[in-house]
Amino acid sequence: MNQTFFSIIIPSHNEEKYISATLDRIKQLSYPKSLFEALVIENGSTDKTKEIALTYADDNINIYVSDKGVSKAKNYGLSKISERSDWVILLDADTLLEKSFLEELNLFFSDKDTQKLSVGTTDVLPAGDQSVKARLWYKFYNFGHKLTKSSYSIQILKSSLKDKLKFDESIQFGEDLKLIKEARQFGKFFYIETRSVRTSTRRFDNVGYFRQFILWNYEALILSRTRKKNREYKVIR
Repeated sequence: MNQTFFSIIIPSHNEEKYISATLDRIKQLSYPKSLFEALVIENGSTDKTKEIALTYADDNINIYVSDKGVSKAKNYGLSKISERSDWVILLDADTLLEKSFLEELNLFFSDKDTQKLSVGTTDVLPAGDQSVKARLWYKFYNFGHKLTKSSYSIQILKSSLKDKLKFDESIQFGEDLKLIKEARQFGKFFYIETRSVRTSTRRFDNVGYFRQFILWNYEALILSRTRKKNREYKVIR
């Protein structure tokens, strides 16, 4: 079996409530320590995100500071990954990985012709609300992401594309959708079915599941086409 080197990039802005849990899970990954790295990219936080993240710094977890903005943070992270890196996992700061996740990824890539793949995502389960409603909505979103070749809270990008692709720093939302579209010019989109990725339900709890569905579709399908790049994406913490 191949031994894949993974780089996990975690852009973090005012994530003091979530970053500890995310990094605790990184610490617990059962994959060989010599075959992965995590890069926390703190960007413009006004809370204790950086201070908390620094307490986790070790040989596998590195803390960096970039200019404010999720795209700037992701681009900075891509510029810092190891030369050994095969795949980059772009992970939201409130998204939790089960200990076997990297082993699952390694098995997935070992069974595929990775030369034909460029970018993908995974199933995502709720980490907060465990009600039937929450689980059904997440199942619905997973189906939608698989069908439309999009993602939520996690993207997996071939590391060799880091010098060919950049996240658009001029837009406030949909930067991941745009990058996925551009990455597909270099290979196929892949989707991994797993129960090892869970993310916070904070946005749905605050906005509502159906209303958030309408907002995301409006933003992705309407605003992105009208090029309203200065519109602020509502941050929920």
